[in-house]
Amino acid sequence: MPRLCFEIAYNGFGFSGWQSQPDGTAIQDHFRKVLEIALRIKDPWLVAASRTDAGVHAEMQVVAVDISEPIPDLLKLQRSLNALLPSSIGIRSIVVTAPDFHPVYQAVAKVYRYRLWTGSWDNPFFAQYVWRIRKPRDTSALLRNLRGVCGTHDFSSFCAADSSAKTRVRTILDVQMVVSDDLIDIWIQGSGFLKQMIRNIAGTLVDLDLERLTAAPDMVGILSLRDRTMAGRTAPAQGLSLVHIDFAQVTPLKEVALQADRGFKVAL
Repeated sequence: MPRLCFEIAYNGFGFSGWQSQPDGTAIQDHFRKVLEIALRIKDPWLVAASRTDAGVHAEMQVVAVDISEPIPDLLKLQRSLNALLPSSIGIRSIVVTAPDFHPVYQAVAKVYRYRLWTGSWDNPFFAQYVWRIRKPRDTSALLRNLRGVCGTHDFSSFCAADSSAKTRVRTILDVQMVVSDDLIDIWIQGSGFLKQMIRNIAGTLVDLDLERLTAAPDMVGILSLRDRTMAGRTAPAQGLSLVHIDFAQVTPLKEVALQADRGFKVAL
């Protein structure tokens, strides 16, 4: 059975995340529906590299789909599917892949970006893509705390309480913070992530700057406690975007950041 690899992008606002929901409000539900119409197959097998939460965006989500027979014109299929999908979901490319390709098990690294807006006003052109906070007192301390999560650790302090993960040990390969006037981009590259892990890291960074946390003086200390109640709040979903996924080898984070947004960039 042929297997296709789709690269898609979406604005997560108004959707209940990637994973299919009983009420049909997930991105997967919309994607599956148009596949059924265009390919004339019922309930096709499909799996995505990441189960993004409700409200989280994706500039590069990778989805594998099994089809019943070869498609002679993939560009025509791409156009047909994009015409059927909501405007907030777009298929960037479709390629034929190996029959055993699996976007979850074969991913070697993922890059997420969390955006903070520190301006005194809400920029209407990208309010849906940032978390508005007050200007940090010390961005250098923010960066030091961010770097504290690098390496292999038990990330229980930053894992959602209802996570079903068998282990909470994960590896963060690299981090980066880019400040552009009132916009702060927090980049995190890892081999895998726990439920709400990045949003909890972002919320903790902000709460540390606000001196709201007393259990530990910095991110390293909070990480060592392995207790979600000792870390900061869960940052809003709209500030988070899945930006890049590697399957063969890990792309350096600086390179990903330089080439980022993949058509998803909002001009300042």
